[in-house]
Amino acid sequence: MASLFGAAGAGLTGYKMNKCVGAIEEFEFLPLRSGKHLHLTIAVTGWLCGGKYSSFQAPWCSLGECGEQYCLVWESRFLKDLGSAMASLLDGLVSMVAQEALKYTVLSGIVAALTWPASLLAAASVIDNPWCVCLNRSAEVGKHLAQVLRSRQQGKRPVSLIGFSLGARVIYYCLQELANDKGSEGVVEDVVLLGAPVDGSEKAWERISRVVAGKIVNGYCRGDWLLGFLYRSSSAQMSVAGLQPINIQDRRIINVDLSSVVKGHLDYMRQMDTILVAVGVPTKEVPGASFALPHFVTFTQGTVDIPDQIPNERVSKSEIVISFNAYLESLSYHKP
Repeated sequence: MASLFGAAGAGLTGYKMNKCVGAIEEFEFLPLRSGKHLHLTIAVTGWLCGGKYSSFQAPWCSLGECGEQYCLVWESRFLKDLGSAMASLLDGLVSMVAQEALKYTVLSGIVAALTWPASLLAAASVIDNPWCVCLNRSAEVGKHLAQVLRSRQQGKRPVSLIGFSLGARVIYYCLQELANDKGSEGVVEDVVLLGAPVDGSEKAWERISRVVAGKIVNGYCRGDWLLGFLYRSSSAQMSVAGLQPINIQDRRIINVDLSSVVKGHLDYMRQMDTILVAVGVPTKEVPGASFALPHFVTFTQGTVDIPDQIPNERVSKSEIVISFNAYLESLSYHKP
């Protein structure tokens, strides 16, 4: 019966790259929900950090039990370095933002702020190198994932892909690679990209849509200052999908504004339960959701005012970052 519906084959369970391929050191699949099913989902994590989110499976623990599910394990050494760098940058903001943001907010009433704060640029050395390394490796991992899917390791079953941050970039380059092969149409059924650090141009998305049989969801946050900052050197040449909707006349490409859920780039991991529901992916708590048929998040326009003086009571990191987001909205994301 399995072979009749295309589920026969070795499958992805136990698949592991036996030797380094190009610049890739690590590539394997871990089951989130095993067993033989007609539908298969691959989830791709964007970075790793300490504590609760130290594993590739952690962000996807709320995925609904529908079909066969795997998470892709890739380049963990570099993703841990990136997670540590982002945490260090955020910790630095806690002490820097209160002074820097207030100073620039006062000045912005006199002179338009068109550059990133000098103190933030000084902290860039902490994260620029691990980010650039992971950018390059995610592209290579995406191309290798395309080879795995093209070889039908999963049988002839439809495959859905979901990923956030650099995990979304892996999927994007997987689709780009599949688009080079005319025989790859229909290998991928549905795609969900969340906070994707990839080209958001119409031409690029028209190309990847050719190999996707179903829908492509672009989940973005306009106020994701960290993604805008990390992409500051290349944003002059391209729009960034994770920061804005994709302007394309294709009903299969669905833009979901997650600004009311995602207050910063790190929330793509922390708020994954809520995000999955928002983009229509079935979860354990909301099993009736329909994959790639999203329940749109309503974003109410508004501003967050930074107070004239800092209160004496303790302020949480999230409150400081939200205030910093409001401040950075007055800056140009696309200014190098």
